[in-house]
Amino acid sequence: MMMTDRYGWNLSVFDRLHVPVTTPSAGETATVTYEVLVEKRRSGEGRWFDTENYTDSGADSPGRLITQALEATGPGRTLAAALSPGHDLLMVARNRRRTDVDSNLDRPRNVGPLCFGVSKADARVWASSHKIGSPFQRARRTTVTTTGKPLQHKRGTHESVYVLPDENVQEAAVDVIAAGAEEALEQARDYTFKGRLSDAADATHQETATADCADEETSPWPAPSGGCGADFLLCLSCENSRVHTGHHPRLALLRRQLTSLRSSWPEKLWRKRWDEHLQRLDDLRIKVNESTWDAALARITDRDQMIVDHLLKGDLAP
Repeated sequence: MMMTDRYGWNLSVFDRLHVPVTTPSAGETATVTYEVLVEKRRSGEGRWFDTENYTDSGADSPGRLITQALEATGPGRTLAAALSPGHDLLMVARNRRRTDVDSNLDRPRNVGPLCFGVSKADARVWASSHKIGSPFQRARRTTVTTTGKPLQHKRGTHESVYVLPDENVQEAAVDVIAAGAEEALEQARDYTFKGRLSDAADATHQETATADCADEETSPWPAPSGGCGADFLLCLSCENSRVHTGHHPRLALLRRQLTSLRSSWPEKLWRKRWDEHLQRLDDLRIKVNESTWDAALARITDRDQMIVDHLLKGDLAP
């Protein structure tokens, strides 16, 4: 249990944990580093093993528990080696007769009076005698959430199994979620029509596919050769854009076509390509007046239809 609390190991690790390889620490004579081979069966064949290093440099250092475990199991491992050479498992204890036997045939077999590892049956007996449930799981969860990083598992497992369900993490995440919501709101507010509405066209303005431009030279998206380099669909997000009643039929048609595209495009792709522009058209529709906007659909011309078709095909990109 102390190792689980320290290293975040689960029950299956202890069941087949080999004696760690000992390596001297660089430049140190009073410390020792243990190379522990941790088995991860759920990672799939070919990715079952991972190496973790722990250094014993004194009391409360990461490797001190391994030193103590080696000392405690030393006599048992010596006896096991004498009875059946080749056993190099760290966890060894005197076997005892019981009715609660683990049926997993993949576990290390007993040698004479000795048993190896920590089986599920061992955990059940210990939990029953102490009247608690799943002691390894509880200790492991506490260690992982306190440490705040993956221990003996993948990042996805860490987030979904240990981080997100933790009440302390959920409470701490409130401010982060709130900040994210505010940022999303700011982005949503940015998808608005930023130009000006007028009743008629101004002869001094440059006509574009979606609006008129009051000042092409001060574009937020200048072209390398001068002028504006923005996609015509972005005109409505520019303060230089001017929309008059003559634009309403074309823009109403564009909005209707974008809405129709949503049912035929994959949702993720549609959002990436068209969602921003539809939101801006929705905002413009409200500013113009929804009834006036919808009525403009009756005034669509062949030229409006042609321009909208080219816009949706990307043929009018500058």
